[in-house]
Amino acid sequence: MGVIRWAGDMVRGLNTVFTGMRITMRHMLQPTVTMHYPDEKWVMPEAYRGLLKVDMDACIVCDLCMKACPVDCIIIEWERQPGKSGKVATRFEIDYQKCMYCGLCAEPCPTIAIWHTHEYENATYNRVAQVIDWVHPENKVTNPNAKPKQEKPPPKPAPKPAAAPVAGAAPAAVAAPAAGGGADAQGNVVESGVGGSASNPDRGTVDKVWIIPGCIVCDACEDASPEVFHVTDTTSVVLMESQPNWTPLSESIADAAAACPVNVIKYEIKK
Repeated sequence: MGVIRWAGDMVRGLNTVFTGMRITMRHMLQPTVTMHYPDEKWVMPEAYRGLLKVDMDACIVCDLCMKACPVDCIIIEWERQPGKSGKVATRFEIDYQKCMYCGLCAEPCPTIAIWHTHEYENATYNRVAQVIDWVHPENKVTNPNAKPKQEKPPPKPAPKPAAAPVAGAAPAAVAAPAAGGGADAQGNVVESGVGGSASNPDRGTVDKVWIIPGCIVCDACEDASPEVFHVTDTTSVVLMESQPNWTPLSESIADAAAACPVNVIKYEIKK
């Protein structure tokens, strides 16, 4: 029995060697598939979600990406600077230690300023390098697929100080505040303006303009139609003193509604 078992082990051992050599010889005759990394790198699929980057020239600081991030890896800070229209980002940090590359930040971006690249190398020697502030000039990048910003109008001049009232003179007329209250024809709360039956995104002669809750203070409406809209620190309002000019400003009002990333600007077209 011992000789038979020894012979069987020899046969099985030789069979294993020949099987391995057969596989080796088969692959020796095939073209090499070795990639000489890092001189050669994989070409990633079109839908691959790699390292996030931010084109600050296209960013309108709407904060939608920060609000959509489920792990709070995006921090945005902004301010309003004299002589510049709209909000100016002072900090746009992404912590890649937290990022799970889900794509939820890039999806709502109205200008495609934040996007996933095909880069998959993000190893560093320390944690500090994993936090990138895209506002810094050395981190400046450009997304060729980003939507160009609308050209902003020149900043409004500072208001002149009110003159002292003259004795016996009638008081000067005060600009009408932004109207609001109630609901429009669709049942939406009207925060500012004159509610009606929403016609957007149709084009035509605008009769009524209003704003519903949900403004993210991105300044897109004031950039498109500064005569009709004014953005405060908390929301956007309709300037009611512009109501007589809504007809000639119909195109700019429609442009402002189309530019609004959260669709809170509504208008009604004259029948």
